Parts: sequence; C-alpha cells; structure tokens
Amino acid sequence: MSNCIQSINHSQIKCEEKQSKFILLNPQRKMVDYITVDSCIYPCGHHGLCCDYALNFDNRTLFLELKGSDIAHAIKQILATEQDAKFTINTNKTAIIITSKTPKNDLSLQNQKVKLKKRHINLIQRNSRFEKDIAEF
Repeated sequence: MSNCIQSINHSQIKCEEKQSKFILLNPQRKMVDYITVDSCIYPCGHHGLCCDYALNFDNRTLFLELKGSDIAHAIKQILATEQDAKFTINTNKTAIIITSKTPKNDLSLQNQKVKLKKRHINLIQRNSRFEKDIAEF
C-alpha cells in the first residue's frame, strides 16, 4: 500500500494508460500526493469501480480516469472512488476523464454528469493527451 501513494514535486506529473495521457504542469514544484488507485489502493477485481489515479494538493483532489470512450462508466468509477474515506478529506474536487475515442453524449452520460454536480465535483473531459497547469485548479 505504501508504494501506492507517493509525495512528489516534479515539474510535470504524468498519468497515462494505453493511448490516454494527462499531464499536470507543476512549474512551482508543489508537493503532490500521486495515488495509484486502480490495482494498487484497490487490488484487481476489488469491485470493478475505481478510477485510475488521484492527485492531492492544496486542499484539492483530482480524480483521473483514462478511458476508451465510455464516459458514463468513467464517472461511475470516479463517484465510487470519491465516496471512500481516503478521498473525502479535500473539499475541492475535479474529475478528469481522458478518452482515446470521441464518446457519444447519451442519456446515461447526462445522468452521470448530474450525479457529479450533486457531489460538487467539477468535470473536465478531453481526448487523448491533455495538459493543465496546477495553478488553474
């Protein structure tokens, strides 16, 4: 479990899986807790619902899910992770979903977006590679 959470201050903090990649730009080199959630905090086969990574810094948590195109399922994974006691500390929360394919915007997705809003979690959804400066959160 201890290697699942690393405190790092790299200028670029990368979360990637297959063709999806998110990079948190950290030019001020703030300390960030880099948490590998899927297959580390939660072992394979846990309950199937957890996001890939979480990043904690400055009373903020970023939940990251790197997906093909099923954003509705990605939101379910983030909501399941967010409800765990380990992730309820910070009040400012953002869900970042990086997809490798363009998703369809259907009713299921709309329903999941409403659930995120009710939990006060901002949503950022982008395709493939996405970079954002830590100061913008």
